[in-house]
Amino acid sequence: MPDHSAGPGHPRPAPSGRHGKSAKRFLDRLVRDTVRTLTPPTSPQVFLHALCATLGPQVDRPVRLKFVAFPPGLGLSGLTLARDEEYIVVVEERAPDPHKFVITGHEIGHIHYGTLDVHHPAGLPAAARRLLARPEEEIPWERVVTLAARSSADAAAAAEWAAEECGLRLAAKFSKVVGPGAAGRMTQDTLIDRLSSSLGNIGGP
Repeated sequence: MPDHSAGPGHPRPAPSGRHGKSAKRFLDRLVRDTVRTLTPPTSPQVFLHALCATLGPQVDRPVRLKFVAFPPGLGLSGLTLARDEEYIVVVEERAPDPHKFVITGHEIGHIHYGTLDVHHPAGLPAAARRLLARPEEEIPWERVVTLAARSSADAAAAAEWAAEECGLRLAAKFSKVVGPGAAGRMTQDTLIDRLSSSLGNIGGP
């Protein structure tokens, strides 16, 4: 995804029709299902790892999250590496926590809509695939990120806006799942109730 230096509040055109409605239903359900697997209080990183793990059974392969320091000058802060056996969502580890929600939501939006090919129509570059074939501890993630860096100028605008809405909707839930309102001695059932009561007011219709 492009680097959203302006943060979650930066205005963008809203996706229309099917994408807009699907994004809300998709994120509402995914967050509810993820919350049920966790015991609050939960850190942002733990929640996002759990979110991707929850998504896996709903798509065609497992979804794994990786936090990596992106090389400077790439102009992006997240990408998804589609392998035969899994998706790897890679997120800039130095981004502020609410921004990590935007980035992760954008990438899982592409997975949900099946629009990863707007960036790599022929799949990941061969050099990146070779690096990913190494054992996990030997993968040079900075090189992989550089090789797989995507050009937003080549992407389909509708697919980008739809994925971005997923990112913004997920960020809007930040305070409910990991922020101050979710901390303390709150029970799992209470957290689910608070999410359920607020979902209708998050991110519009």
